[in-house]
Amino acid sequence: MTLLQRKVKAVALISSGLDSLLAAKIVKDSGIDVRGVHFFFQFDSIDKENRQKEVEKTVHPLDIPVSVVDISEDFLDILTNPQHGYGSQVNPCIDCRLYMLRQAQKMMEQIGAQFVITGEVVGQRPMTQQKPTLFHIDKISGLKGRILRPLSAKLLPPTIPEEKGWVDRNKLYGLSGRSRKPQIAMAKEFGISYYSQPGVSCILTDPGYARRVKALFSHRRREDITVEELRLLRPGRHFWLNENLQVVVGRDEQDNLALETFRDGRWVFYPMDRQGPLVLATGINGESDIKLVAGITARYCGGDKVLPFRIHYEGNGKEGVVWGTPIPDSKLGKWRV
Repeated sequence: MTLLQRKVKAVALISSGLDSLLAAKIVKDSGIDVRGVHFFFQFDSIDKENRQKEVEKTVHPLDIPVSVVDISEDFLDILTNPQHGYGSQVNPCIDCRLYMLRQAQKMMEQIGAQFVITGEVVGQRPMTQQKPTLFHIDKISGLKGRILRPLSAKLLPPTIPEEKGWVDRNKLYGLSGRSRKPQIAMAKEFGISYYSQPGVSCILTDPGYARRVKALFSHRRREDITVEELRLLRPGRHFWLNENLQVVVGRDEQDNLALETFRDGRWVFYPMDRQGPLVLATGINGESDIKLVAGITARYCGGDKVLPFRIHYEGNGKEGVVWGTPIPDSKLGKWRV
């Protein structure tokens, strides 16, 4: 390690996937002081506490410090109004990448780092990892020449870290495409064994979750959508009965426990005389809506699916019991998202 290298720092974007770990490891082994940052949003599939543990376990072999940063609130504007549009579902990948790079740039300035490391591989993802897109991101991010992609560096123009001799270009790689075999072999060589498997991706690319997000967007003003509403889209069965009336039905005990945390400010329904789901509703307007949601609650309770039974409800300062007649699946199917 040269004296020059000891003074050079870099910020590595760390996900739970293998590529970002390899990229950080390659640069660290060249003698650079690497600091990691992991961004997440609360409506993803792992909460903050478990996310922290997951990241710590993942980066342990690298022996680099990693900051875990919640970007949920900032990301709302990106999700609801992406300048570069969406990918296959509701994933605003280009705007998301730009946001993360700009946040990494702020971290660079705070710690006196000279460049950013990413695990991107040319051609691996259709939206963000084609060469023209990578060049576009470099240009408008404000980091042109300072984004090093060690896994594909030999397929891209030399960056400032390479030109200044901080990192030896000959020790970087020229990977491209979707094959994972080279990365898996490198992981074994570097002693990296814990990482997300291929196919584990951002929740915004999940078709089921994306349908719920699109339904929410179609029924709510985008500027009024909250992080909590996006979190609520994960558990349960979801129904939109009209422009305002949204219903979420717990599928099992785990869902019921998750929905308990969303009770505040919503109507709550559950059966009185038998086991059944916890049901949350927003947008209820009058007794007819209460009976309708009671009927949905009754449908997903155990036992008879025809005769009515008692459903407890509370919300908007009201509380009571109503007879709920199970609503047939043929009708529910028109409302389900």
